[in-house]
Formats: sequence, structure tokens, C-alpha cells
Amino acid sequence: MINKLIKISFILLAFILSYKLLVVTTYAQDYKADYQVDYYLTENGNELNAKAIFNIRITNYRADIYVNKFGISFPKSFPVQNLKAYDDKAELIPKVLSDESNTRIDLEFSDPNTGKNSVNNFKLEFNQSNLFKINGSVWEVILPTIESDQREAYIVTVHLPASSTKKITIAKPKPTIVTDNTITWDNPRTRTIYAVFGSEQLYDLELTYNLENPKLYPVYTEITIPPETVYQKIFFQSLAPMPVNVYLDDDGNYLARYNLKPKEKKKVIFKGIAQLSVNPREDVRPYFRSVFGQQKKYLLNKDPNWDVNIKKLNQLTNLKTVNDIYYYSVKKLSYNYKKLTEKITRLGADKVLDNPTLAVCMEFTDLFIALAREKGVYSREIQGYGFSNDPQLRPLSLISDVLHSWPEYFDDKSQIWISVDPTWENTSGIDYFNSFDLNHIAFAIHGKKSTEPLPAGMFKIENSRDVIVKATSQKPQPISELLIVSANVPKTIIDNKQVKAKFTIQNSGNMALYNETLQIQSQDMSVSPSVIKIPVIIPYEKKELEAVFISKLKNRQKSGLITVTRNKEIIGSYTVNIIPYYYSLSLKIAFLVSILFVLIFLIKFLKKSKRLI
Repeated sequence: MINKLIKISFILLAFILSYKLLVVTTYAQDYKADYQVDYYLTENGNELNAKAIFNIRITNYRADIYVNKFGISFPKSFPVQNLKAYDDKAELIPKVLSDESNTRIDLEFSDPNTGKNSVNNFKLEFNQSNLFKINGSVWEVILPTIESDQREAYIVTVHLPASSTKKITIAKPKPTIVTDNTITWDNPRTRTIYAVFGSEQLYDLELTYNLENPKLYPVYTEITIPPETVYQKIFFQSLAPMPVNVYLDDDGNYLARYNLKPKEKKKVIFKGIAQLSVNPREDVRPYFRSVFGQQKKYLLNKDPNWDVNIKKLNQLTNLKTVNDIYYYSVKKLSYNYKKLTEKITRLGADKVLDNPTLAVCMEFTDLFIALAREKGVYSREIQGYGFSNDPQLRPLSLISDVLHSWPEYFDDKSQIWISVDPTWENTSGIDYFNSFDLNHIAFAIHGKKSTEPLPAGMFKIENSRDVIVKATSQKPQPISELLIVSANVPKTIIDNKQVKAKFTIQNSGNMALYNETLQIQSQDMSVSPSVIKIPVIIPYEKKELEAVFISKLKNRQKSGLITVTRNKEIIGSYTVNIIPYYYSLSLKIAFLVSILFVLIFLIKFLKKSKRLI
């Protein structure tokens, strides 16, 4: 008999985990292997523990070949407890070998069945706590899959705790069956199974911006606060010191402006909460669709990082769709982990095609955007934070410590921006085209330019830790508040003349407000416009509103009242003295007569003074 090697590879979190059935040569026609893998979850406080059970059935197709040994190796830091193994006839005693980085377990079967069409079954059980993680408001699952040309039936089943009310919201690939608390994948072909239970995720943000003016004269500078998207909502907690101005740029970035004196240094700290949703926020979807109409005029422009030589483009005529461009980027480039420890220089799309093994997240993103824009697909870059515990599976490489970048394209059918991540699909095997996740927090949007504005984390001094992100399950309390911080309303108006009034409003709440409507009313005066619509106003932002008034009264003197109302609540009230035209005219005449008498008196006085001289 000849012993054969059946090789099964798993990829899990930060490790490469290999399960190996030891044989001499491998031919698909020699045997078939059927796999049933079950994960049974139990919840213990803020941790999820899983009992893994592997049932493997091997059928020999030849009389002279049988499976004799089974081996499993995993990193030393990968804890496996309560390990048990069985074959059809006995419990097996594992042989454990360790080196500096790995632990290997070898099993030799007690008395394998031999002969053509003979069957050998074996079972492996162990407890593992790293496959399933409680991540703030959600459960996140990353499961290895078997890579084997010889596999036949292959079923992976996750059994949630009986008391769990969690529902699966993201699954890559899609499960074959979801029944109650059991999720089953029948013959998954991806390298990894990824699943999320829960519809939204919350992150506490603490971002530090180190500002410095090295010049001998005053300057202003701007920082980028994490913006909102159709999938991301931002709650402000504090921004200290307060900026002189906060506003939205054309790409939708939140920019805060600060004045710096000569040689001045200033540290700005933003604290807030990012809420990420699986589904688009329907209440803001119309707004983002409307601003896209203005943005599209530059979203096909070339940029030094988003341009590819025409000769190279002529070789890529087979790329017809966004799907083609995405998977070309995934397969063409190789992630270079060595660059994580170096000062990263951005290559751009054209240069990375000549150096495909030198790519990090920026190059994957740049290549996608360059090719997408060339095909007429509106696209842009998102720079931000990728919530990842594993730099091998999901690396962060925009800057030396924390940041990540990924592209978005505008989908004409759904009229919405779609995020994709060719970098993380390349490194993890997880599908980041057909669905996304809740681990990408946008810090800056780059549509006009590939390098501006700078995201949080890029305002560094030496090795400062400027980005702190923690998953949380504590929902913030929404505060929706608009204040009139100043008003220029005339105290007196004449009944037949138009006058202008200006109001400066500020969002003093903790979240962006969309489609706000303010009503300016007065019983005694006509107001134009009487209704003012504000498409969006972000926290701390100020907007100046203007209205024109004219009295409804004729030839009457009265005190009029102007009110500014939001959602039937008065946020501003101003009293105006209305003066009839004739009364105003009589005052003017009296004033002119007074001036005339004064002039006559002065003239007479001067003449008399000359005679005395």
C-alpha cells in the first residue's frame, strides 16, 4: 500500500493555518473526500466561544492506496483547547510538536480500511475562541475553508446559541440555507467565509490633529473631520479648541478652519461616534443623489495618480465592466507587506502596472479609479480607518500606523455610491465587491484630487498616536438643534419700503441636519421668502439667511413682530417699530427745516461778526 498526502489549507485571521492529510502523491482519481464542518457557538460575557467539529469521510478509489496519517499545524499564539480525535475504531492519541512559531499535531489512524471503495471516517474536535468575535454592536465571523481539488461534498454549518436573536446581515458567500439559528454553506468555493450578525456598528473616535505654522506671518489651516455618507453617520461629542469656521467642500468633506499665529503650534482633538449601517440611510439618500449631480462634472477627470499610459490601456480593452476592472485590480497586483515597515511612496496607477508586486492599498485604489474613469465610470477614493485586528488578512498601509484606502464607484442603477476593497479581497479572499462590511470608517473623500484633503492621522508629529478607534455598543443620544446666533433686523421700518434682515443660524446639535425648513412670519409684514429650505447643515456650521420685509399696514404706527420657526418651534423673535410714510416724511421735513434755521442763524451770526471787526 502507498500512503498519500491530502492537503487542505485554511486561512484564518492573522495566521495561515494548514490542515494536512499526509500521503505521498495526490491524484483526484485516487479517492474522494467529503467534509462536514460544524461550529457551535456559546456566548460568555463579551466573548464568543466555538466548538469546532470536523467530520471527514474518505473513499478510496484504488486498492493499493489508503490514508494512514493526518496532521494539523497552527501558530503557537493560536489557542486550541480540549483537542480530541477519533477514527472509526478508536480515539486517537495526538502527537504534539512545537517550534518557536508553530504547534503541530500529528495523528496516526489505528487500523484504516483498505481496498477499492473502502471508506475511512475520522473526527476532530476542539474549542476555539478566535473565529467568532463580538465587535461592538455586531458579531463578526471569519471562517477558514478547505482548499482541495479532491473534495466532493463540503458543508459548513454555524450553530448560533439557542437564545440568540442575532440575524445575519452580511454573508460572503451567501449561505445556502438559513433556518432559525443555523446557517449552512453548501460547497463554498471562496478562500474564506465571512459573516456579520447585526445591522449597524458604532465606533468611538478620538482624533488628534497636530497643527504648526513655521512661518513668520499668520496663516490659516484646515482639518478634515470624518464626513457622512449614505452608509455612515457621525455624531459630534467635542471639538477643541473650536474652529473659526466649519463647512462642507464639494466632495462632502467636513472641514474645520483654524487661524495660526507666526510660529504657533496647536493641538486639536475631535471626539465623536461613527455609526455604520449595512443598508443605505433612506432619509439622506435623496440629498447625496442631488449633490452627485454637481460632483459628476469632475469625477471622470484624470489625476497624476489616476492616469494610465495609452499604450497600457490599449492592452486592456477586455475590461468592459466595473466587475472586470475590480477583479483585474485584485489579481494583477500583489500586496507588499514589506512596505508596511518602510516610508511609503505612492506609485500611482501607471507606475504600479510596471511594478505590480510593490502595491499597498493606495495602488489597488489608484488602479481601480484610473481604469474606471477611463471607462466612463464615476469613481473616487476614500481614505479612512479599516477596523482590523490582523495586518496579514486585512492590512492597513496608507500611513505607518493605522490608515487604509479603498475606492467607490457610482452605480447608475441604484443611484448610490458603492464601496469596494480590492486590497482586502487580495489579502483575505473575502468578497469585497458584491457586498461590503462594517469595518471601513471614512475619514476623507477624494473626488477632485487624489491627495486632498488630508484625513485624520496625517497631522502627525514624530510617532504620535493620533487615531484611536474603539468599537462600542453604546448608542449616542441624537441632538437636533438650530440656533440663531446673530440677527441684523432693523428696529424701525417705514410702511411703504422694503427692508432686508439677516439671520445667522448655527447647528448646535451633535449631528448633521438634512432638508431643514425654517419659516419667517409676521402678521403685520409680508416676508419674502417666508420659507427657507436648508439642504444640509453640519455640526458647528453657520449659515447666513436673508429675508425682505414690507409692512402690510398703511398710515398706521405699530410695533410688528417677526418670528423664525423650525418644526413649529420659535427659535427667534424680533420686534420692529413700523412707522407710516407720512409720519416719516414729516420727521424728515422737520429735520430739514431745523437744518435750514440753523444755517440762517449761522449766516446772520457770521455777518454780524464781520461788522464788529
